[in-house]
Amino acid sequence: MNVRLTLVTLATVIGLSGAAQADIFAAGPVYGGPGSVGGSITCRIFNYGLSAVSITARQIFTNTNVSIVPAADSCNVVLGVAKYCAFTAPITGNLAYSCRIAVNGTDTRISGVAEIQAPNFSILNALPLQK
Repeated sequence: MNVRLTLVTLATVIGLSGAAQADIFAAGPVYGGPGSVGGSITCRIFNYGLSAVSITARQIFTNTNVSIVPAADSCNVVLGVAKYCAFTAPITGNLAYSCRIAVNGTDTRISGVAEIQAPNFSILNALPLQK
């Protein structure tokens, strides 16, 4: 009985070792000052893991807890190894912004940044994604 239980447990552990996992990453709040109005908040993501991942949720929030709908989004497909995507929204007020993503895959090693750009595309401020 103990041998059978040990084998079943070992088989389960081996079987689950490659199971997909979900992780949440976020950056911000990042603030660009009054000069950012008319510019954009961009959330940039890079997959440095060893397998493709899915970005299942992409969100941008203001410091007033309002969710902003992205105007552009290249993260809505599977993100391959050593691939990059981004989603962005226009800045319409003198606010701070945060990015949040949910990542699914067997190897969810990603990096990224929340970036505030002025209307002339210069980067005013940026903060890295954190797990």
